Parts: sequence; C-alpha cells; structure tokens
Amino acid sequence: MRTDQANLQLDFGPTYAPPPAPERPDGNDAAPAARKRARKLKAVPLEPSPAPIDAVAEGSAPVPAAPEPAPVVPEPASAPRNDHEVLVFDVETTGTDKRRDQVIELCMQFGLEGPSRTWRFRPSCPISPGAQAVHGISIEDLADCPTFAECAEEIAAIFTQHEVIVGYNLSFDIDMLQAEYERLRVAAAERGSLPVAQLDVRGKVIVDPYRLWQQCEPRSLQHAHQRFVGQTFEAAHSASADVAATGRVLAGMLKNFGLEAHDWRGVAQVCDPKRPSWVGPTRHLQWDGPAIVITFGKHAGAQVHELARGEFRDYLRWVCEKDFPMHVREVCQRALELPAEEFLGWVKGEFGHGQVGC
Repeated sequence: MRTDQANLQLDFGPTYAPPPAPERPDGNDAAPAARKRARKLKAVPLEPSPAPIDAVAEGSAPVPAAPEPAPVVPEPASAPRNDHEVLVFDVETTGTDKRRDQVIELCMQFGLEGPSRTWRFRPSCPISPGAQAVHGISIEDLADCPTFAECAEEIAAIFTQHEVIVGYNLSFDIDMLQAEYERLRVAAAERGSLPVAQLDVRGKVIVDPYRLWQQCEPRSLQHAHQRFVGQTFEAAHSASADVAATGRVLAGMLKNFGLEAHDWRGVAQVCDPKRPSWVGPTRHLQWDGPAIVITFGKHAGAQVHELARGEFRDYLRWVCEKDFPMHVREVCQRALELPAEEFLGWVKGEFGHGQVGC
C-alpha cells in the first residue's frame, strides 16, 4: 500500500512517444509543421477530488477539470451488512515497478476487526532503498521465508472465498499481486506445466476507505486513523499494522458518514460512483454505452476498437509494451487482434458490463 504524499496521485502510466516521422527522399526531415511534440500525461493530485488526466502539450495551460458531483448515497439495504464476507489486505514490496518488483509481505484480515494472517516471501530481486525506508524489511529478514510461488494457490483460494475486498488505496496492492500471478503463469507456460490458480477479483465488491474518504474529506491513512479512531497511528507501513488500522478506520467512517445501515455494494457505490463503468480494477478503460473508451492520454474519450482500426494503432501497441496494468495491456492487445464485435464480446465475457466491482 502506498500512502505517502508522493503517491497520492493517479498514475496512468508512462508518457507516449509516437514513432519518428519518415524521412523525405532527399534525406531531409519532414516539414516542421508536420512534426508534433510528444504530449505528456499530466498527473493531477487526488485531493480534494479525483480529476481526469489528459495529455497536455508542453507550454499550454491545463484544462480545468469539471467538478465531481457530490456522491450519491444509496438507500439503506433491507438486510444488514455481513462483515464475515470481508477481506482486508495490504502488501509490502521490493519497489513500485510491477514488471520487476515483487511482493515480500502480505497481510489479510478477516472482517473489519477480525483475526489476521501475515505471509512473508523471499524475493528474487533486491529491495530498493526507497521501499526499505518505507517498510523497514531487509533482504536478510526474508532469507528463510518461502517464495510467493509456494503460497500462491492458498492465497488465491482465500480471495475466492470472500465477496468484499477492502484495502486502503488498494489499486497498487491488487496490481502487484496480479503481477506475481502473471509471472507464475508465464513461467508455467514456458515449462509446459499447468499454471497455478490466478488471482481473480472480477465480480468482487471493492471498498477502498481512501476513495470513500476522498469523496468527503481527503486525507492519508494516518490522518484517517486520528479522525475516525480517535488516536494517532504510530506503527505505519507494516502490512499487519496497516490492515488493522484500515479495518478500524473503515468502521469509524461507516459510523461517521451514516453508512452503517448500508450493505457492502452500497458502500462501494459511494467509494467510486463511476466504478460500474470500469473495465477491470482501474479507471483506465470504461464502458461508454456499447463501446469501451480509453480515459487517459492524448486519445482520452476515444473508442478502443476505433483506435485499433485507424491510424492510431501504434498508440495501442505502445500501451501494450509499457507499464500499464495487466488488464489494460490485455484489452488493448485483443482490440488489435480481433474484429470489433468479437472484441467487445470478449471484453464482456472477461470483465462484465456495468457491474459494481471489478
């Protein structure tokens, strides 16, 4: 979980640099008017509310984001929430690069204030100094721990058994876990053996206290603990301390915001009112009627299948090669390979259409 100020931003991936313009037959570059400066993705801070991220040409003024509507609080559920279906989790990692870094600690708590279990894993890559400064775990601490692969089946099964997934600013945590399972899948395919179970959060109800609080009073986990639990939170940045604090914070939020009578699906709706339109666990791709649109970069708002059939196919190829979440790269790759109708049918089958959760 990343909760430091440098990470309280929407990170929609690296900057796209289009292919160079072809040279003229005479050896000169294309005319200056035909050359365009590569646009950069501008990360807009999440506080006080998330704003769209768009590509802005250098030297131009950013376009102000339209204000987010006030969160719509659903009607209380007829049945009480079942806290036994809740899984609170947090990870610590060797760094923040999903392609290279690995999970070294995972804690799961069963219910908002229930028992917890912690795993530590021996990585095959070094721990970055920045990450170690945050969580305090050294490579020596992990010398006698199992690898993630040794525990992957058990961990995936626990996620399968729980309907509601809770984590503070949890997109990072989900991405890092999914990257671990993707590496195991690729390794199994190369060996010709059966892959381990995959981490599947599709159809789960996702409740992020960070996003819930962000809709009302944006703050860090430490501020949240002081505000909703009534005491300071000193043991930050260990997985077990973070999940325990997250459970306490969410319980305090539900009471403070008048959401105790709502079921988890209703709470998730308050966290992210637009989540039902998301394709996968992030906002990079969203349903817009019968089509899927890309929500970041210079082509924000464009339909993915139209990009795949037009002159901007290189942009989707670039997305597939960069450090975007795995599901974003997979959807863009399928758009490049399949006819439009077949592509949209595949996405519906894999991710659903208009469902709460992932």
